Amino acid sequence: METPGLRPEQPATPAEPAAPDEPATPDQQVAPVARRDIWDAAEREATRDRLRADMRRRQSLGPRQKSALDGLVHALKPGSMDRSYPERHLLAYDLGTALRPASAAIAVGEPSTASHLTWQVSGMGIFVHTAMWGSVREAGQLWAAQREAGASLPCVVAWLGYHPPGPWGVLSGQSALRGGARLARHLDGWFDYRERLAAGSGPALENGPSVGDGLPSETAPGAGAARAGVGPQAGMAALPHTAVEAHSYGSVVAARALQILQRREPPRSLDALVVSGVVGLPRDLADDPGKLGMAAEHIYLALAETDYLSRLGRLLSRRPRWNRFTPLEVGADDSRGLAGVVGHNTSRHRPDSGPMHRGFGYRDVGTTSLYRIARATAGLPLD
Repeated sequence: METPGLRPEQPATPAEPAAPDEPATPDQQVAPVARRDIWDAAEREATRDRLRADMRRRQSLGPRQKSALDGLVHALKPGSMDRSYPERHLLAYDLGTALRPASAAIAVGEPSTASHLTWQVSGMGIFVHTAMWGSVREAGQLWAAQREAGASLPCVVAWLGYHPPGPWGVLSGQSALRGGARLARHLDGWFDYRERLAAGSGPALENGPSVGDGLPSETAPGAGAARAGVGPQAGMAALPHTAVEAHSYGSVVAARALQILQRREPPRSLDALVVSGVVGLPRDLADDPGKLGMAAEHIYLALAETDYLSRLGRLLSRRPRWNRFTPLEVGADDSRGLAGVVGHNTSRHRPDSGPMHRGFGYRDVGTTSLYRIARATAGLPLD
């Protein structure tokens, strides 16, 4: 996913960071995942070209790679989820190998015109080859909630850009170090990009995706039609509001990314960080919360009373609690007709699937949690 200058005949084979038995600091792990700016027009066009090539060679791919490719294509199709969601844009992806899982980043909404951009980071067991569509749907749900809250032009990136751990891997910090380095790299590129946009000198996206979706033209409705320019608005008055919304082990990944951004010169800081179902904070960050570069009023934490997996993950990993944050209420809110969160999952409300799926997850539509996460990530009052 981090190989620069990709073309259809060059499948992504990014270098991996140091192995667990080769200790490295988060900063040292940035270099192996360095890549070109995923936001510029040339990079986005190269990514679409590569997806076209991968679709043509689908039959030669392994089972897991096929599933990853199908998940990407399905998530990008306009009719695959709520049609009120804006077009989706494939920013980066890597189909992985037989041993290494795929990674990807898909934006719901156009980044170059966004008033608010939120990165959505998931945790344990959320893979491209099994959960890409669901992850993008969750991004769409947050996009819609932000719009309803008052954000004018939100954009939410479903970021499955690291190799999530399994149940035992959650107890280790290695995946978070690698994932944090990748997330920091993409965030750093976004900060540069939004500053160019605000200055009116951002690269025009005249080669942007087809209207209606982020698919290559031969798979999009009305294939062959001229593409619409979606270039940046010259002379933007303010930088887009930038937030990260992370769940479970993704909160550890986000914490590492913020730590890395604070080591930049000058340091980079988010406008808001929202974490839910947390499994603890790395000990070195708990000892010095200033390393995240954010005040407590801009860090929000959502934790349901019945989220026992969160507590178990923290205890078994021996990570300290998050200790500087603004709590988000996630219980039922009868005055607004909003449901409370049950358990640990982000999405669990499937009324036709039996008692195991009763209740709601942190990112489910119609929850107090999503209502407040949307407002927190958009920099709006919580109530």
